[in-house]
Amino acid sequence: MSAPPSPAGARHSRIPVTFKNRDGLTLFGVLHEPQHRRGNLAVLLLSPGIKMRVGPERLYLRMADLFVQLGIPVLRFDCFGLGDSEGALPETQLRDVYGNIEVGRFVGDTVDAMDWMQQRHGYDRFLVSGLCGGAITGLLTGSRDARVVGLLALGITPLLASKSADPVRYMTSGQLEAVGRSYLQKVLRPDAWLRFLTLRTDYRLLWHSVRRSLFGAPPAPPATPSAVPEDDNASPLFPPAFFQMLQSRRPMLLIFGGSDRLGWEFDEKFIKRHQSRLSSLPAVYQVHTIEQANHVLSFGPWQDEMLRVSAAWLATHFATDASVAAAAPYAPAAK
Repeated sequence: MSAPPSPAGARHSRIPVTFKNRDGLTLFGVLHEPQHRRGNLAVLLLSPGIKMRVGPERLYLRMADLFVQLGIPVLRFDCFGLGDSEGALPETQLRDVYGNIEVGRFVGDTVDAMDWMQQRHGYDRFLVSGLCGGAITGLLTGSRDARVVGLLALGITPLLASKSADPVRYMTSGQLEAVGRSYLQKVLRPDAWLRFLTLRTDYRLLWHSVRRSLFGAPPAPPATPSAVPEDDNASPLFPPAFFQMLQSRRPMLLIFGGSDRLGWEFDEKFIKRHQSRLSSLPAVYQVHTIEQANHVLSFGPWQDEMLRVSAAWLATHFATDASVAAAAPYAPAAK
């Protein structure tokens, strides 16, 4: 069966594949290959949390189309215990599943995928990419394996989800102010009052956020790593992995939705805490925020913006590996 056309109208092959991970489990995936191979660079699209290789709203299919249009092959696969792949996840609480992903549960599968791609197809340089859990898996893998030459991260999390069950406790000041403004904008809406009177409102979040929005908070000096509270939910693995990528001058593009709390978390719990060290290292990372977009980039225009920004970034950093310079900025296909 022939593959559907990519956004540019060119056709490429979609090949169902399987390979074994280090524990002998069979992992299932799809290999997208352009008509003409242009080098030894390939993309790995990594499992977004507990979702399978298609991604939410078929996001990974659109990303694969972009990469292949630019001449770069793509492997998107299910890590063990997810989608069609063998294995089972032992946790009973979803936050604990996420927490284990955030400390590297799927790094081994990612390295095994690179080994398979190198041994079977000859690719030895990899751009790792993914949403949320896929993004942090890519970052942690890149900090440990020099074959990773770049990271394209969507909604990356610098947190430990298993410590974030109480959202109010760990919300940043930026989040609280934004939520407070949202509540104040709804004050004349009957449906908002109905939620309030029928006990469907998070009253503690309402109180904390509206108080912050109306009265602000006293200024405080930026936190230093040694001053981080013991119960802080920032991941201790995120900073060293990020700095390892910076020190080795491997480019990173981090894209957040404007309505995604992780954008605030990244800014306030990583950037501001490590500003002095970041300023002393090569600025090989770029952050882009898509206004109004949610965490999974549900709507087409949000995905289109992500693809355009990604294509331009690829043209800047990887034009020697593929034909990306001629294709950027990327123009999405008409719906």
